[in-house]
Amino acid sequence: MKKVLLVGVGGNGSKLLVTLARAASALEAVGQSLHVVAVDPDTVSEANLVRQAFLPADLGRNKAEVLIGRVNRLYGRAWEWRARPFEPEDLRLDPDAVVTAVDSRRARREVWEALRELKPYGFWWVDLGNGDRYGQVLAGKGSPEAPYPAEREPSLVEGEEEEGPSCSVLEALRRQDLLVNDLAAVWAAELVWQILREGRPRYLGVYYDLDRGTTRSVPFPSEG
Repeated sequence: MKKVLLVGVGGNGSKLLVTLARAASALEAVGQSLHVVAVDPDTVSEANLVRQAFLPADLGRNKAEVLIGRVNRLYGRAWEWRARPFEPEDLRLDPDAVVTAVDSRRARREVWEALRELKPYGFWWVDLGNGDRYGQVLAGKGSPEAPYPAEREPSLVEGEEEEGPSCSVLEALRRQDLLVNDLAAVWAAELVWQILREGRPRYLGVYYDLDRGTTRSVPFPSEG
């Protein structure tokens, strides 16, 4: 059984989770299976209804509970959710991929520290991050050939935090445009899919810019 630990199911993570449900069906077609555990302490607010994969009926409920419950009902899965922040014990799942779709440096740092302490060079870590019209998806295993995302981009875990949660739909769109999360989720899904099918990604990430219409991949050092 393939396993994915998804930390954060907001703007990026909610879109990715929907694709993982499709990936599970694809894996079943080749005789494999996928189990996902989603971790997120946040509840659905009105500001989440435009850019994230939530419905008005979800307001006030925990994000991970809502989405995992929906996937389980629609696809007949038994995936798990945890309505709390990431904890190092979550890595006991022994996932094929740890995916962080979080909006704070502190949250990324906690995952990074747990990965380094528990199983160096053991887990593939895929991180999604974005600004208003640009973003990046990076993958790494903590090895010299494939450094963790936080080692490739220290700004992911260092420095001051960004602004807090958006209070309205207009505020949410001011900070992050409508489709910026969709693109991050697509590239993250592709990297995770490569890891699940082939044991490693074919490249170590992607940087994209919606204003320029550009995408730049990050090759392995031997292929750069």
